[in-house]
Amino acid sequence: MRLSYSLIAKRPALLHRLTGLTVAEFEHLCEQFASQYHQQVIQPRVTAKHRVRALGGGQKGALPEVADKLFFILLYSRIYPLLIVQGMFFGIAESKACKWVGILLPVLDASLGSAHVRPKRAKGRSLEEIIEAFPELQELGVLIDGTERPIRRPKEQTKQQEDYSGKKKRHTKKHLTITHPQTQYILATSEEAPGSKHDKKILDESHLTCQESLPIGTDSGFQGLELGNAVVVTPIKRKRKKQGEPRDELTPAQKEYNTGLAKARISIEHSNAGLKRNRSVADILRNTRAGMSDQLMLVAMGLHNLRVTMRASYQH
Repeated sequence: MRLSYSLIAKRPALLHRLTGLTVAEFEHLCEQFASQYHQQVIQPRVTAKHRVRALGGGQKGALPEVADKLFFILLYSRIYPLLIVQGMFFGIAESKACKWVGILLPVLDASLGSAHVRPKRAKGRSLEEIIEAFPELQELGVLIDGTERPIRRPKEQTKQQEDYSGKKKRHTKKHLTITHPQTQYILATSEEAPGSKHDKKILDESHLTCQESLPIGTDSGFQGLELGNAVVVTPIKRKRKKQGEPRDELTPAQKEYNTGLAKARISIEHSNAGLKRNRSVADILRNTRAGMSDQLMLVAMGLHNLRVTMRASYQH
């Protein structure tokens, strides 16, 4: 059986499991996708020099409709099957499936951007600029945390050391996310970084600025962070002792403070879990094309934000 959107749309629960989107979310995104596909793929072909064939001429492909193309790339991002299996789903060869992924993934990325759900790049921005569409965050503040995705063990010794995450005990790539503390909406993200780089160092290299006393909730990995006039809130840690000396224990008041902070920060943990509904950022990266890992992560974040904006369950 060859999959198509017209076939799967009759079974909304199956569409949701294959793409992570409801029918309404799919159709909302499809409008932007059709526009970006025409702009990035069709228009360059039609205006190419020495083109003879008229628009719409020639043999019809295995993905005839724009909705089929969107369904194809959403299924790949959500399930992350082998390309040979992806081709079998749609009745095409493995090489054709690989070609279509390379064509359609940038279109999906641009579609999420035109739909205003893809997170901004944090580098060189101010927090005031990042939260300008969310005035309530002036009081609520934002949450910052890192998320990692596994990759294959690099062959080069220097790359092995650079990408090895001591926390995850495997080779990874890492992003920092800045998140809305109530709705789990991802406001901004850092550039992709190797797994060995510390979260605080990634944030320092992003050169974020803040002129107002904006609250920022972080974990213990951001101890000592200074970000303009922002009020950085981190958990209280026990003081280090020399070997053999008894450890200092936190007081009940300090433990209660840490518990309250953890409850406030759970939103960003749910947010990072939500974007990893896409197996393309949860499983070990198999794609070798440059920039593919970062683009898959941006797509996963954009799809998470699309769900946040269109589902009442995320709104408080």
